[in-house]
Amino acid sequence: MTRQTKNKKTNRAKFWSLIAIVLISAFVIFWFLFSTFFGSSEIYSDNSNRIDTAKQREKIEKFNREFLAAATTNEDTTINTIRVSSPENLNIEYDKDAGKNTRRIYTGRRINIAITGLDSRLGTRSNHADANHILSILIDSGKIEITSIPRDTYADAGMDDSTGLNKLTIVRANRGRNIYHQELAKIAGLDKIHYYVELGFSQAMGLIDFLGFRDSKSTLQVLRSRTGLGGDDYQRCYNQGQFIRQMILRHYDILNGPFSQIVIRGGLALIETNLTADVMNNIVNSLTSKGFPRSDSDVEIRVRPPIPINYKIYNFSDETVIASLTKKIENFNRHREDDTSFSNNHQINVERRLNKIISEAAKDSLKRPKQVINKLEVYFEQKAWHQIDNRETRNRVRDQIAKLLEDAYIKTKNILKANRIREAVEAEKLLFEKSLRNQ
Repeated sequence: MTRQTKNKKTNRAKFWSLIAIVLISAFVIFWFLFSTFFGSSEIYSDNSNRIDTAKQREKIEKFNREFLAAATTNEDTTINTIRVSSPENLNIEYDKDAGKNTRRIYTGRRINIAITGLDSRLGTRSNHADANHILSILIDSGKIEITSIPRDTYADAGMDDSTGLNKLTIVRANRGRNIYHQELAKIAGLDKIHYYVELGFSQAMGLIDFLGFRDSKSTLQVLRSRTGLGGDDYQRCYNQGQFIRQMILRHYDILNGPFSQIVIRGGLALIETNLTADVMNNIVNSLTSKGFPRSDSDVEIRVRPPIPINYKIYNFSDETVIASLTKKIENFNRHREDDTSFSNNHQINVERRLNKIISEAAKDSLKRPKQVINKLEVYFEQKAWHQIDNRETRNRVRDQIAKLLEDAYIKTKNILKANRIREAVEAEKLLFEKSLRNQ
């Protein structure tokens, strides 16, 4: 056989191989698009069964639109798109990803608020970012956009890549709040973070209790479950984003009611934040002037980085759903340990632990005020008493910690901190007098 004949056969084989690859690829892409955009998503109630009635199929279509907004993107993946918060930021240079062009777009004024759940254990200062969300207030359109990001998303934590520790959750602990906010904004495709809210287990339980949930511990466990409900980190961060969305839509009116200032000031006192009551009032007034919320679509969820998966959508406003999901997680945990940090945190008898710390601090209060501060400051910052189930006991423990701390700050001539302790406690007392559990 001549060399020319061999070359012809080789070229012919390569040609038909190429055709086969193209046809197979086209079929896979067609099947994927068809199943993604025309297949049905599932809405899960407390029994997690598919719903087939005509009325509920309409709900499925509505939730499908929300799912597509959260799970897919129309953006060109070869371009790093940054949504700037004001038109003057269009000309600011940002870091460029390798192999990507940077395109800055402006679709209206926005205020970006980072909401971070810290994996803080009782009495310790842990800064791992366990939950990562950005609440974007769209000033001109009067809408809210929630960007939810899984904790293990790749980000520069300053570690060697071989360690596997370059994750968003590590950035907060290893490089501090400012760098964490830069990485958070970069992943979300935003220009900057304007404000932040940080809270740990106890503070989250306090907010959940204020919102009217009778079992804040189980509600938080559901929102933190990574594998017990399926979907790993993506489903978990979507659940958290959905909870934030549902609570905003359900309770926004309390920010405009007669007790709005009590709610705003009490809420700010419960968390770590650089937001002020004036800023919050301006945000609320801006949204209200646009008629927010005109419909459920005024709050949109985006998961970033986007992946095409079918998210389960739960009604977190229904406590029977929370109870059912709690049972599901408990059944799962009998076979596999899940969310160990949260579970172990709650194996501690919190009331006994805090009473012991209070007793020790009381002994130091006369002559060693700095020791009182060292013992109690972190518990006050965490609002640790919210892990106590009984409200009367919870309030008593809070008042004892606050009184000891306030006196200790006065003795060390730190009047500013003493005043802040007193003001924070008074704000919390007023807040929980208006708790939605009391309504």
